[in-house]
Amino acid sequence: MVTEKSVTVLIPSGAGAPGFAGICRCLRAEATWQIVAGDVNEHAYGKALCDHFLVVPPSADESAYLECILSACITYSVDVVLPITTRELDVLARGRSRFDAMGISVVVSSAEAIEIANDKGLSARKAQALGLPVPEFEVCGDRESMEKAAMALQLQHDWVCFKPVRGNGSRGFGIIAKAIASGTFLEHKAGIEPMTWLEWRERLPAVFPIPMMVCGYLPGMEYSVDMLCAGGKTLFCVPRTRDKMIGGISVAGKLDRNFGLIAFCIQLAQSLSLDGPIGMQWKEDAAGVPHLIEINPRLQGTTSALALAGLNLPVMSVRQALGLPLTATAADIAWGKRFVRFWDEQLLD
Repeated sequence: MVTEKSVTVLIPSGAGAPGFAGICRCLRAEATWQIVAGDVNEHAYGKALCDHFLVVPPSADESAYLECILSACITYSVDVVLPITTRELDVLARGRSRFDAMGISVVVSSAEAIEIANDKGLSARKAQALGLPVPEFEVCGDRESMEKAAMALQLQHDWVCFKPVRGNGSRGFGIIAKAIASGTFLEHKAGIEPMTWLEWRERLPAVFPIPMMVCGYLPGMEYSVDMLCAGGKTLFCVPRTRDKMIGGISVAGKLDRNFGLIAFCIQLAQSLSLDGPIGMQWKEDAAGVPHLIEINPRLQGTTSALALAGLNLPVMSVRQALGLPLTATAADIAWGKRFVRFWDEQLLD
């Protein structure tokens, strides 16, 4: 029988992900809990932070991945599997019954919900059906259709952006501009730079391995929303502004009690019957109306910032999965607080 003093949590992969350190630190708030973590890279920095570390196969090799995780659960007497990376979610959702048979909780939504939430095109259509705002968009499978979509969207937008419908972080994200001002290259650090369609055309393959979602670029404030859900019911919903980002990762922001945005998130989570920790990203248009950008049906990398303001979401997620009482309430959240993140170092053996 699991007690509050004998919990072992397995983070199956992502020990080298930028958000792992913060999530690990949150779980350390429970001093008696054990943390087992995995990664495809044997030199992942998280090896220095967890109690036990294992090298795992890529989740794309579904059979090998599941066998490795199931074996680790036996070896380390794991109580809860807490995934933090996108690619493994559908694999764990499909294999959930094998963990259930062993009495192990897997913190993941249903396979049906994951299929929609992990696909930006499907999640945008779901939001549209609910009457929620989404950017004007097209899903394109090749360069020719993408050109037509981009040119049509540029009639209404100076900038058009695109991203794979399934992916992680800022990978595959690009901005198409009508024109680029010359002589500004010394003003910006290396990063995501707008390019004209002619420049992008030289870089994109004729046929995309993953469909691209092309949409109008929204100029307003961007939000990440951290949620905890149970069968579609929202237990916590905390929007935070994304004031500064590095490589698609929030490094500064503020907890913003935006009631309209919270209502949008609750409606969307209910319609998908989402479970466990959920992330959503929204961006405002010129009129200040938030539009859905994507859903991350897992803990987000900057979720750990909420612990500074009264809500330790990784711990709450584990406690919920085990049927243990939650130790925080909405009244504990310090709305309006700002946060910053910084780099740290670890020495690996």
